[in-house]
Amino acid sequence: MENPVREGASWVARQARWVRVDPGGVGHLAEQIREAPVPPWEGRYHFRGEEELTLRYLLTLDALNFCFWPPLPGTGAKWAVPGPGGEQLTGYFALAWALRKAAEDDPLFFDPHALITIDGDRLRAVLGEIPLLRWRIRALREVGEALLRWGSAEAFFARAGGSCRGVVELLTAELPLFRDAALYRGRGVPFHKRAQILCADLWGTFGGQGPGELRDLEWLTAFADYKLPQLLWAEGALALHPVLARRLRRGEELRPGSPEEVELRAATVVAVEGVVAELWRLGRPVRAFEVDWILWNRSQGSLPVPHPRVRTPAY
Repeated sequence: MENPVREGASWVARQARWVRVDPGGVGHLAEQIREAPVPPWEGRYHFRGEEELTLRYLLTLDALNFCFWPPLPGTGAKWAVPGPGGEQLTGYFALAWALRKAAEDDPLFFDPHALITIDGDRLRAVLGEIPLLRWRIRALREVGEALLRWGSAEAFFARAGGSCRGVVELLTAELPLFRDAALYRGRGVPFHKRAQILCADLWGTFGGQGPGELRDLEWLTAFADYKLPQLLWAEGALALHPVLARRLRRGEELRPGSPEEVELRAATVVAVEGVVAELWRLGRPVRAFEVDWILWNRSQGSLPVPHPRVRTPAY
């Protein structure tokens, strides 16, 4: 079965008014990264230990893996945590490291009974003043409830049957905040960014073995967040309507589920599919999630355009 994210994104791109995929820009970007290595799994910030705790850690990590950009109230500063060797970490890696420290120092944090009753004070003790705290509390309570229903994280992920599609369908059926979809012109359009990332995190953490032995990694699409469209816009792979471009340059926030936001995410998926196809034509067989990793790493540097600003638990 084809990934519905690909189908839905392609449909949106054909109707789009605000964002267009530029084939010339896609081809140019593919040429630029033709020799770029796929970044290795960055395990130094992640927890890896006993299997049940590791699976609980990963489920928690991607349940919380959204919206790190809003400045902290009254400071204008981004959320950050001190990492190894005094390194200052932000975003996903900050989350991975903070939760790793919790797994090492207080593994009962990931106990389902603790998760279903977690409050702001308990979560701040682990993550500090992270944005969208109420959404994150809700996400963790959903994780705890799912673990209690299934008895263990091992039993939960075993139900996916070693399939990325199975993992995504399981997550979106069991945990409501993983149901990352939008309504566009009367049609539901899934993106499933965090559910798909969890597949890649399973694969990377376990080295493709055990719970990470997923047979259909090519089923995954790009993980439609706010950094990839920024990079694709900067590289000319996405062309934005001048009105939308001005809004983003002014730092204006987009409404979650708005046509502009949905089109940006859909065009991101379609553009990455185009890069994948072009790389295959050039003799470089890669999968969409690997191109995502290459582009996401490139997006961490200085870029001439801003990222879309959307306050959402989807990404």
